[in-house]
Amino acid sequence: MMKSQNIFNLTELWKLGGMNSGELISREGVFASIADSGDWPNKLWIDGELTSEKLEIIRSIGKDKPLGLGLWEDGFSDKLLAKIGFQPNMELIGMSADLTNFTRSGQLDVMLKKINSAEEASIWSKVFFDSFGYEILAPTILALKEKVDFYTALFEETPIGTSMIFHDSEGIVGIYSIGVAPAFRGKGLANQLFEATLSEVKKTGANKVVLQASAMGMGLYLKYGFQSDFKIRFYKQKKEKK
Repeated sequence: MMKSQNIFNLTELWKLGGMNSGELISREGVFASIADSGDWPNKLWIDGELTSEKLEIIRSIGKDKPLGLGLWEDGFSDKLLAKIGFQPNMELIGMSADLTNFTRSGQLDVMLKKINSAEEASIWSKVFFDSFGYEILAPTILALKEKVDFYTALFEETPIGTSMIFHDSEGIVGIYSIGVAPAFRGKGLANQLFEATLSEVKKTGANKVVLQASAMGMGLYLKYGFQSDFKIRFYKQKKEKK
């Protein structure tokens, strides 16, 4: 159950990204969400099995901009995907938790500032890039901020990290973009940032939460009671030479 809820939350967020800040393509069970600028969403995914027809559609979409293909079912062949120009890029773990018994550990030194203005969106975008190495630009943030909550993490009034909270149309809550800029790592601030984000979720009355974790982030999430539910594999599309 949590796998399907996690995937629904993730793909609905990608769809919003395309519809509000670029283009959303849907062709016979293949979806692509492409930003006009920046690096996000720029994702491809499928509904159901990966058939030869879907492979051809995947091959034809986004030839002018490399896209990431996300897959969460077993049995897909890396060799088959390589034939249409996709190579393994990274793997994430879909995780979930029940926050019914969550309470903050105490007074936090990290505070969250919700993004409401163009200036705040630009700051979030810069801190996000420092933390993750790719761009979600201010116009995308401003286009989504009525449906997605973007937060800049402040430590001693200095922007040090980011987070996002997305309540989808089925009432599922997803947490995204938990990251601390390299200059502020190793100080325990990621823990505080995550606690502050969980506290924002709790304020809405929600208890069931999903996220997607890298290997580096899993330890933090397990500490707060999240469990591993399934794997998400991402493949990178090579840009065709002209």
